[in-house]
Amino acid sequence: MRSMTTARPRRRPAGRTVAAATALAVAAGLLGATGAATAAPAERARTDQAPTDQPSTDRSRTEMRSDAVERLVRRLRGAGAVAVDVEVRRGDQTWSMAAGSSQVDPRRPAVAGSAYRAGSVSKQLVSVLALQLVDRGTWTLDTTIGEVAPGLWPGQESVTVRQLLSHTSGLPEFLTPLVAEADTTQGFLDATDDRWTDAQLIAVAQQLPVTAPGEFSYSNTNYVVLGQLLTQATGRSVAALAERRILRPAGMGDSFFADDRRLPAPRLAEYARLPRLVALERFHPSMFSSAGSLVSTTTDLNDFHAALESGRLIPRRLVRTMQREVAPGSGYGLGSYSVPNPCRGGATINGHDGGTWGTVTFSLAAGRGTQVTVAMTGRSYVPQQYRKQLVLSQKLVSSAFAMTCPGRSRGDGGDRRTASSWPATDGVSVRVGR
Repeated sequence: MRSMTTARPRRRPAGRTVAAATALAVAAGLLGATGAATAAPAERARTDQAPTDQPSTDRSRTEMRSDAVERLVRRLRGAGAVAVDVEVRRGDQTWSMAAGSSQVDPRRPAVAGSAYRAGSVSKQLVSVLALQLVDRGTWTLDTTIGEVAPGLWPGQESVTVRQLLSHTSGLPEFLTPLVAEADTTQGFLDATDDRWTDAQLIAVAQQLPVTAPGEFSYSNTNYVVLGQLLTQATGRSVAALAERRILRPAGMGDSFFADDRRLPAPRLAEYARLPRLVALERFHPSMFSSAGSLVSTTTDLNDFHAALESGRLIPRRLVRTMQREVAPGSGYGLGSYSVPNPCRGGATINGHDGGTWGTVTFSLAAGRGTQVTVAMTGRSYVPQQYRKQLVLSQKLVSSAFAMTCPGRSRGDGGDRRTASSWPATDGVSVRVGR
């Protein structure tokens, strides 16, 4: 645990890209056919550490009380999480902890601030890149696909940047068909092993029915299309744009958009419970593309929120535009959502969650001075266990923010107000079994 914000040494990997959200609807079909098949998956961890390990924390220099958060981390480990990494900031104080295993076989303990696949949290960065073009006058929020990339999606040229950013375009989800026929563990591993181009992902989506625009319907396709528009408008890849316009200015020296399987050390290896614990070393991040291909750390994601809220990445008026709900009742803005702040009635915390096949992330901020990022590996596809992981993760985020509330000494409370308020994004918040 770090108690004061200090300059941190950075590892700068060569530019990469990894990606985003998962379709939990697929999990129901996958699990329905894998009960027997998962008994002997071709590639899995042999054992998992029992959830009795002690979290790595240091309370020596922080006034924030972490009792409730530590209890929830232990409960999350008991619900099947392989590793949990948390960082909480309030002003110049920083509290962090890691529990569980960064790798199961051979076992290595989790280290706070390790690199991991952050999933659709990367949508926040893609949204900032788009809003930077709006700020410069290159685009408006009403700029259309046809104006930027004629021919990219015949028949959908009138879809706007605003609709893509807010998931109100009606464009269908490409991800589900990619694993729809994976009815065994081996089939799932094979389906997530392929390299994909954006053109191929968009072509998959183009074979599916388009719905009428206007209603909120979370679809990773929106952000793959946005990635193509950004490249068309600037001549640079999303990875290169993010490196130059977000990661460097925000000091996110351990983050990158990945285009291969590697993760820098220290890392949180990716595991899924299908229901046995399966190692996902073969997963190829091109499957997610700019819809969520970020590799990051809890520290870097908190740095991102600090830079965003301070106006260093886009003007603060555009930050508020980004956070303002678009479709009534969705809670979702432009690559960002809001839930109630456990510290103050009527206030909100803003950010995004992210799910890959084996990780779950929540990264949110309450204005300029308070940030919380929670990451876990060992995502379960057993419906009851996944539901428990989801509820505990959301309570953990809420209790972590409660640690920062003025006048609150124990860091608990607030979770009752937020646990039922999360938008349905990434399959992380969708109803299990739907």
